[in-house]
Formats: sequence, structure tokens, C-alpha cells
Amino acid sequence: MDKQIKNGMKNNPYWKHIGLKEIELSEGAAILELPIIYEITQSRGNVHGGVVASLVDAAVGAALRSLLPGGKAGVTVELKVNYLRPASGDRLIAKGRVIKKGNSLVVGEATILNDEEKEVAVGLVTYMLN
Repeated sequence: MDKQIKNGMKNNPYWKHIGLKEIELSEGAAILELPIIYEITQSRGNVHGGVVASLVDAAVGAALRSLLPGGKAGVTVELKVNYLRPASGDRLIAKGRVIKKGNSLVVGEATILNDEEKEVAVGLVTYMLN
């Protein structure tokens, strides 16, 4: 697999707002990095669960994008996240991969890791291709 960085998310305002960056993209897989900044934390200082869910969606979405020709996209139709421990530290790493790509539906999984490489969350995402 050739590892590359695709700039398809340069114009994503949400990614820019939270500081999400694509680190690695290969066929059917992606690694994203999110610096933990005050604005994405909740009252106890941990990353808000909604942001962690966004990471799951973004990591699998990037992995899917690596498989699609230009102009094609997927839309999230289902997202499941299991939170395993509070998300804290300096950054989070999201590792996503496509498990199965059909003609209209795609299923992928993601693991979210903290600075100590401990799992913070795992998730499963289904997309509809359009």
C-alpha cells in the first residue's frame, strides 16, 4: 500500500475548527491526529464525547475517501461508539479502516488512542455511497 496524504479535507471548516489533521492515508485506512485544546473539552477537562465520536466518523470517512474516485462520497447512516476511558492528554490519534465496501454501503471501524497509546474509544460506522 502506498502511503500518502490527500488534501481532500482542506476545506472542511469543522476539522479546521477543532484542529483535526490527516497524518496518513493509504488504501482503505487512515490515521488522524487531534491536539487536545480547551475548546473541545467538557467541564472535567476531558475531551467531549461528541468530539470523540467525530473522530471515529472522520477516521473511517477518510479511509473511505482513499478508495473513492474524485467526486464520489459517502454519507454516514449509522455510528456506534464505545467509550473506554476519559480522553485526556495532549493529543488523540484516530486509526480508521474500511472493513467492507459494497456497491451502496460501506462499513468501517476506528480506534481512538491517547498519548500513552491506550484505547480511549472504538467505533463502527456505516456509510451510504452517493
